[in-house]
This record gives sequence, structure tokens and C-alpha cells, in this order.
Amino acid sequence: MKLAEDAYLNTIRIDNTNIKALFNLACVQEELNKNDELQITIDKITSLKPSSSNHFHILGLALSRLKSGRYMDRAIEYFKKAISDNPSSIETYRALASLYIDSNSPEKAYELYKKINITELDYRDLSLEYANCLVHINEIKEADKIYENMLKKEKTNIAALNGKAMIYRLTGNFERAEIIYRDIIKRDKLNYVAYYGLSQCRKFTENDKEIYEQLESRIEKKSNSFAFFSLGKIYNDLKNYKKAAFYYREANKIRNKRMNFDKTEYTNRIDSIKGIFNTKFRNNIKLHGNLSELPIFILGALRSGTTLIEQIISSHPRVFGAGELNYIKQVAYEKDIAKNDRQQFPNKVLTASNIKRDAEIYLDKINKLSSDKSITRITDKMPTNFIYLGYILSMFPKAKIIHLKRHPVDTCLSIYFQNFNTEHKYSFDLNNLIFWYRKYHDLMVYWESVYGDKILSINYNDVIDNSERTTKLIIEYCNLDWDESCLTHYESNRVIHTSSQWQARQPIYKTSKERWRNYEQYFPELLEGLSDLE
Repeated sequence: MKLAEDAYLNTIRIDNTNIKALFNLACVQEELNKNDELQITIDKITSLKPSSSNHFHILGLALSRLKSGRYMDRAIEYFKKAISDNPSSIETYRALASLYIDSNSPEKAYELYKKINITELDYRDLSLEYANCLVHINEIKEADKIYENMLKKEKTNIAALNGKAMIYRLTGNFERAEIIYRDIIKRDKLNYVAYYGLSQCRKFTENDKEIYEQLESRIEKKSNSFAFFSLGKIYNDLKNYKKAAFYYREANKIRNKRMNFDKTEYTNRIDSIKGIFNTKFRNNIKLHGNLSELPIFILGALRSGTTLIEQIISSHPRVFGAGELNYIKQVAYEKDIAKNDRQQFPNKVLTASNIKRDAEIYLDKINKLSSDKSITRITDKMPTNFIYLGYILSMFPKAKIIHLKRHPVDTCLSIYFQNFNTEHKYSFDLNNLIFWYRKYHDLMVYWESVYGDKILSINYNDVIDNSERTTKLIIEYCNLDWDESCLTHYESNRVIHTSSQWQARQPIYKTSKERWRNYEQYFPELLEGLSDLE
């Protein structure tokens, strides 16, 4: 590593505008934990002024690959400029689409892919990237076709096999997924994505020793967050909580290097929302919303049980489970409106006509999700819709709001144990996670004070301990007739995109209660930071 650093430094002394050398130097310095030198190198990269589409592309690529996530927005700007200057650059389209996927904006990636004639290009890697995007936007059948066609040509294509296994996992066919993941690992013992997928298919036992010992021996050669998250999950299954805690910490350290969670910006965002959606606003606006009863919003902290509740409700024959929809956030920030015509959220809601318009846009989006005429309710289980609760009830005063509550430390541990996308920047650092959870808790206390009569709060433990009674309470609250299928929710074959895929397809079990007690000595920060909220 030191020799590589010296070589790149020599190159830069000759040409201090050499982007590739600067980028490679930054990567080496990051690995060597030379943070002061790294910042100097990054400053040099960001001070460069691109002069051509290729220059914009290379600079965007360099910034997007740096482990620090604070340069993602600038990387996106550079890629857009490169495309504007050279609309035929397929590689730039791919790079930008990949960045959108990584930042949890798959719809934007999809729009980019539509601009490329993928079928005529017959470009293998591009087709696989497109299939991955289709999975993210829930176009499972179309993605499956691409994987199937690819495997007809190349039976051992690892990327296509991983894609096929992921689809089996999303649709609850864990046995088929496991067969494929094991086959991939036999062919490629360093395929950490396959190890991770396999770890999510079921609970591991001592009988799986060969697999997890093989993985453990490999990561000594190359650290990888997928590998560490996999081992964390496996050792948790094996009840070796000390090892599980170690691997989860290592996984999060790697992921957190690419994150830049701004506490001040997040606080200002929450405060601006509280400043608008108060009791006076509620009383003034209550006659201006849409009276549709179609949407059911299931929200709360991540990992609080929202997937389980949606699985229960969507087992009802009159309900369509839409999963985690980004629609509320998109409509709030007017992503479907020309950039120059957008109004600022939350201030825009002070104009009643905007609320009516936004409600219609949201309804139009969810009405396209199901063609079944018997459906009378559609669930939206985006947990972080708790931020927009006042906005939601302004648009839909008759909407059903189900808020899930779970033990704070159990919730945060479960968040910390998941390999989330970059939208949840706070989740990879315990101090940031505690800060975020306390903001969530404070905001929900505020919403209860303003809209308490509109919210059904469900305690996760009640779902576990009194499942039938709690299920009947929820179905009644949603103004639905009782249906016994809601008690056998685990038999549903609907697609589940969240990290609760396996758990939500099991009969209700109690091992997820008070799991934090297994880890209290390994994560004392969580107990110290959240004990007053229990």
C-alpha cells in the first residue's frame, strides 16, 4: 500500500490534474486511514474544473467511488453534465443509474435505462443492471425474464444466478434460493453477495459449519461489508452473541465510511415540519383534503414490525399490499413537477389547492398498482412516512394510520444489524442511530398531540403475545370485514422487498422480543442513549 501511495504521489507531482491518479491515491489513503492526507487529496479532486464530457464522466466516477458519501450529489451533477454534452455515452448512463440505485432512487435509474435501447444493444452487463433496477421498482416478472434469458445463454453466469436467487427470496421460495446461492459459492468462494443472500434464507445451525467457517477464513484476505453482515446474522442464529456483535460492528464501520449524516440538517427539517403542521393548521385545512379511504399507512421506526403488520392486513382479500412506496416523499417534494415550477415543502401546504393536487397525484400512483376491482384498500408501509404524517392526514383525512411501537433498544439493534441502502445514513453509526431514534420518538409524541385521534398505535409485543386479538383490532380499525386468512399471513406469496423477508413468512414467534438482553454488554451505548425512552 505504501509503495502504491508513493507511486501515485509521484504521478501527481508531474501532473496535479491527473484525476485517475488522484482518485487512486485517495483510495489508498483511505485504506491506510490517513485521514488528513485523504482530505487534501479530495480537496484537489473537487477543485478540478472539468472541460469535456469525458472529463465530467471521469470526475463523477471518482467522486461516486470515494467511500465518503458527502460527494454523491456532486457526482450526480457531473454525470448529468457529461450526458448533456454527450447524450450517446452509455457508460455515463450506466454510472448515473448505478448511483441512483445506491441512493435508493430506482425510479430515476429506470428513467435513464428507458433512454437506452437495451434490447438492440444486446449488452450483457447492461441488461443485468437493468434487471436489478426492475427488481427495485417491483417489476419482478420483467426482471425474471432477463435473468432467465441470460441463463439460457450462459448457465453459469454468476450475476444472473444471484439475480434469480434474489427473486426466489423476494417471493418466499427460500429453498430454491438456497440451492442457487450454494451453487454460486461452490463456483466462486469469494462471492460475498451469495453468502449474504444465503444467510437471509433461514436460520443457520452448527450443521452449516463448513459454509460459515469458509466465509470466515476468506474475509481475512479482504474485508467486505456483505461478508461481515452475513457472519453477524449467522452467529446471531447460533447464539454466539459476542462474535455476532463483533462482525456487525465491523460491517457497519465499512458502510459508515460512505455516509455523511448531517444532524443539523435533519433537525432543521423536522422543526420546519412541526412549525407548519400544528393544531391551528389542522383546524384550518380539514375541509380541503381528499375523502378517499383507499390508502392505509403503516409507519414507525424501521424494524418495528411494519412488514409483519402489512403482511397481516394484505392477507385480506380486499387489500393490496404495495410495500414500501416512495410516493409520499416524491409528491411532497414535487418530483413529478418540472424543477423550475416546484414549491418548497412543507410551506407549500399553506395553499389548500396544493394539498388537493398532491392527493390526486398520490391516488393516481397507487391506483395503477392493482387492476383487481375487488380491492378497496392499498397499504403503503414506508416506515419513514412518520415524518410526513401531518401532510398525509391533510391530504387524506379519512386515511388509516397504523403506528408500530417497539422497544427502543430492540429497534435500534435490529436497524444496526441490517445492511440498509444509503438513504438511511444514520443507521451505520450508533451515535447517529441514537440521535435519529430520539428525533423519531419526539416527532411521534408531537403527532399524537395534534392527530392522536387519527392514529392507531400498536405495540409490537401485543402483536407477538396477543396476535389474534391485535389482528382483529387492526382489521376492524381499517373498516374491513373479518377474514380468517389474516391469521395465516405467512402463507402469502406476495413479494416482500424488506429485510424482514424470511421473518414475515413465518408464523408469529417470540424470539424477537427483548433480543437486546443478549447484546447489552456488547452495545452499552444503546442502553445509555435510549434507556429513558423505554
